Amino acid sequence: YPTIFKLALDILPIQGSAVPCECVFSSAKETTTDRRSRISPELMEVLQMLKFSIRHGRHLDFMEGLSKEAEI
Repeated sequence: YPTIFKLALDILPIQGSAVPCECVFSSAKETTTDRRSRISPELMEVLQMLKFSIRHGRHLDFMEGLSKEAEI
């Protein structure tokens, strides 16, 4: 049963719950409240990425990559 053996090796080591996964769900719960229940999946993804960036000290630079000519 080599196929079942390979499948078992792929599936069995997966943890039932992992801390990073739980952190993502906790963060999402903070974002989606009763007042924000109609957030689209696309907007939710953007908000989660933005929160992650801010929490990890990555700041957005909207002028990055623009040439001096584009600023005028």
